[in-house]
Amino acid sequence: MMRKIVLSEEYLKKLLNYALTHCESVCPSKRDPSTCLLLVELRRALNMPDPPCVEDYGGFDEKTFRKIVKDIEKRWGKSIKEVLIELKQKGPKNLQEQIDQIDGEFALNIIKVFKENRGVKMFTISESDDL
Repeated sequence: MMRKIVLSEEYLKKLLNYALTHCESVCPSKRDPSTCLLLVELRRALNMPDPPCVEDYGGFDEKTFRKIVKDIEKRWGKSIKEVLIELKQKGPKNLQEQIDQIDGEFALNIIKVFKENRGVKMFTISESDDL
């Protein structure tokens, strides 16, 4: 059985803005892909501005992250998994390698989250006088 919590849009927006400050202060070092997806989707559903990462990545969908993986693979001439293994073993030598490591790991993880959530309704928004 799923529990439901009724929260006014006003309070949900406050909570989402508060969560956005977490994004701005600790991302990308401490981010959870499923929470990132939920934050982006809720903000969009409430017509709130996207988090900054959406503009940085050029979008926030599976296609965008697959392109990031392909770009990294092209730059390195090997699979993303091989790139990440090498970077983990040897460590990044420059800023681009550090970016490739961070973005590559996140892209693989968020693609997995997109796959797991296909057909899943993360939330519903309805009109109610319950509050």
